[in-house]
Amino acid sequence: MNQIFKKSLLFGILTLSPGLVLAAGADSVLYKDLVQPILNAKCVSCHGPDKQKGKLRLDTLDAIMKGSDGENVIPGKVEESLLTHRILLPKDDDDVMPPEDEPPLTKEEIEVLKFWVGSGAKADAKVADLKPAAEVAKAIDVVIANPPKAAAGAAPDKPAVDPKVAEARAKAASEAIGRVEKEGASLMAIAQDTPDLRFSALNVAKDYGDKNLETLKSVAEQVKWMDLARTQVTDGGLAQLAAMKNLSRLHLENTKIGDAGLDHLKGLANLEYLNLYGTQVTDAGIAKLAGLKNLKKLFVWQTKVTDDGAKKLTAAIAGLDVNTGWKEPAKPVEIAAATPAPAKPTEPAKPAPAKPAEPKKPEPAKPAPAPAPAPATAAATATAQSIATLGAKIDSALADAGKASEEAKKTSATAAATAAEAKKIAEDSKNGAAEARKVADRKSEV
Repeated sequence: MNQIFKKSLLFGILTLSPGLVLAAGADSVLYKDLVQPILNAKCVSCHGPDKQKGKLRLDTLDAIMKGSDGENVIPGKVEESLLTHRILLPKDDDDVMPPEDEPPLTKEEIEVLKFWVGSGAKADAKVADLKPAAEVAKAIDVVIANPPKAAAGAAPDKPAVDPKVAEARAKAASEAIGRVEKEGASLMAIAQDTPDLRFSALNVAKDYGDKNLETLKSVAEQVKWMDLARTQVTDGGLAQLAAMKNLSRLHLENTKIGDAGLDHLKGLANLEYLNLYGTQVTDAGIAKLAGLKNLKKLFVWQTKVTDDGAKKLTAAIAGLDVNTGWKEPAKPVEIAAATPAPAKPTEPAKPAPAKPAEPKKPEPAKPAPAPAPAPATAAATATAQSIATLGAKIDSALADAGKASEEAKKTSATAAATAAEAKKIAEDSKNGAAEARKVADRKSEV
């Protein structure tokens, strides 16, 4: 096979085979040709040179890696990097990026961003060199074939605010923040370049009530996100929220709010998210919200709202998602069996005369079968065998020990006899030596 044919075949495989990177994208630089174009289309309008929400810029590699609060990109760690962590959050999460009112990332664009971070967040790595898995390769194919674009109908920039108005808002916000912080609650700007504020009573929920809401009067139109979950706010206290015309998110879960409180929310035309989980609202209460045409998410789990009430509201508001939560399926109704009518007594049938039975020839008795052994499990059999083997080893060891003991006794007796013999020889030698001295003494006298 000549080299030209090999190259042609390889080009065809790369171009036509599903799950592989397109030939046109094989030499693409992952960051420059795919990642940055995605960020430019979907993120830079709020995180670029002209606007930096949350003090974050995503228009250059250095800015992306630096981040603003925490480690925006940790090479090789998708879940720990803020960039990828926030694009993977649920759509209704406060911190999801892009936010609900901005053009969303496609699933293929998300895969590309995850792959870039997971593969080391390199500046000049080519797609082919990183050898993406089949699923990622397909996503890359789609992004290359359909370059990311900002939403065609994106809202134009808001007209510039009069400097005096902006200054007055900033002063009011600063003073309100001071008052709120003294109470232990939280009030802060949603982003660096906007007068919009977010409020939370999370840290003082058990002590936060209707009277505390008065500290927000001067900035009512600037409060866009409001979290009153688990507070002591009542239906009457919600009257102060009616002035928050720009409110888009409102948390009232686990409060004592009922249908009467929802009367004060009917004029919040910009409300998009409302959480009523664990409150006392009913179908009649949520019906009052039918005029909120921008409402997208409503949570009514653990309330008195029924499925029928939720359906009526979704029919009135296009695009509304009402979350009624999980409900335990109804148990089947047991139907008691009917008691049967007592049967009429029937006359006993007269027995027919029995025919004399012919005597049967006795059959030789068959031996009773031996009782079958009880079936043993494989584990029990193995255990029994192990015990038998161990017993045999113990018996053998005891026998060897007995033999050794007998041998030791014999050896001990032999040693004792040898010692006695040696002692006798020693005594004989001693006696012989004494006798020899006596003979020598006699000779010397002669």
